[in-house]
Amino acid sequence: MCVTGMHRSGTSFAAHVLQLLGISLGVDAGLMAPGPDNPAGYFENRDIKEVNDEVLAHLGGSWDQPPVLAEGWEHDAELDPLRIRASDVLAETFGHARARDAIIGWKDPRVSLLLPFWRTVTPVATTIVMIRDPAEVAASLRVRNHIESPQAAVLWLRYLYAATANDPGHLLVRNDDFYSDLAGTLAAIARHLGLPQPHRDATAEAREHLDPSLRHHVAPVADLVEDNPLVALAAAVWNQGSIDLGAIPDVIADAIRWGWLRPPIDGELLARARAQVVELRDRIRRRRRQDLAEQRSSSSGASPRDQPSPVSAGDRPGRPEEADA
Repeated sequence: MCVTGMHRSGTSFAAHVLQLLGISLGVDAGLMAPGPDNPAGYFENRDIKEVNDEVLAHLGGSWDQPPVLAEGWEHDAELDPLRIRASDVLAETFGHARARDAIIGWKDPRVSLLLPFWRTVTPVATTIVMIRDPAEVAASLRVRNHIESPQAAVLWLRYLYAATANDPGHLLVRNDDFYSDLAGTLAAIARHLGLPQPHRDATAEAREHLDPSLRHHVAPVADLVEDNPLVALAAAVWNQGSIDLGAIPDVIADAIRWGWLRPPIDGELLARARAQVVELRDRIRRRRRQDLAEQRSSSSGASPRDQPSPVSAGDRPGRPEEADA
């Protein structure tokens, strides 16, 4: 199972809750270290996140500039190398299929968009879709990523409509639910996953980690209502916490889900250049890891493998001026 939903929407705490309920998030060494914007921890697998970034880059986008998609995109044969890599990552993270725990799970907001791809790699039974007031998400993204409200609003809509459409059997959980009714929310998650009702010790530990001081950018919906149609659209769907996915016509919802509706901020050239930068960064990261593994192998007396060739000019994605864009 997976935890999905827009970035800055409580997905990290939801993943921690799953861990407390007994669901394996994989080897601890694979989880991302806490950061300034998530001091309690991300509970997100680093390698899975990198695969998702690579898939988005291959498709011509990134987490904050998602690509336009079409029905059946996930079956493109050009994604086969990434499918193999994703399968290897799951084996390294959770063990081979026959040796895995009864329920495994991972969290990454990008899976809201990429769940169809992962379902070509492994059977994902269900998802928990986290949702948070779009005004709070916009405020958080403005501070962390310098993303303005119109772009934040359309990202919020894109992730929400993609996540819910990609898994009609999802469980939708508001971030506020953890604060207003922690025990009831944990019980609802356990029921959705077919787990026993949470023991009070698990609820107590979850409450201990639910630090209200970490709940940054709490804002009323009114703060989001600006003179912008995308911002107003997100507020209408949020509906003061009574989520109304039917607040907009199906044809517009589909345009949002597939990425045709977006704010006029970055051109296609910039989006492609940014995707190429992500791809190059991930390629360098993998080579560094390979070099480190070979150094360890050499120091232990094993025969090192052939060293990877340096990145050639033909491998460099785009011209320097495009990357700088």
